[in-house]
Amino acid sequence: MFNENFTHGSMFTVDSSDFPFVSLKEIVTENGHQTLKVDGVFTFYSTKAKKNRPVLVADGHKINLPDHCLKDVIKIMENPEYIKAINEGHCGFKTTEYEDTNFGHGTCYSGLFVDI
Repeated sequence: MFNENFTHGSMFTVDSSDFPFVSLKEIVTENGHQTLKVDGVFTFYSTKAKKNRPVLVADGHKINLPDHCLKDVIKIMENPEYIKAINEGHCGFKTTEYEDTNFGHGTCYSGLFVDI
């Protein structure tokens, strides 16, 4: 009962404990836009930002995602079918970029979860 509900990080088969944290901008700058094979997702509470933040595990990195991806990451973590698809290599994250004209942040990076 407790193992199924409280073993954080064990829902995905990849061991990301030694993966470095990077920004999505760093990944796109190094590799260009592409579809990354998703190895896992998780959230963490950022004491600096004082809120939960979404993270994508892919390409040997823990990639900080934009806040608007939080609902998608939570939805994935709550769905055994999505978790199974990720563990079987059937989920990708297609990177995108956009210009933030509302808050003046310039070029911002995001993406979409896709079937692969």
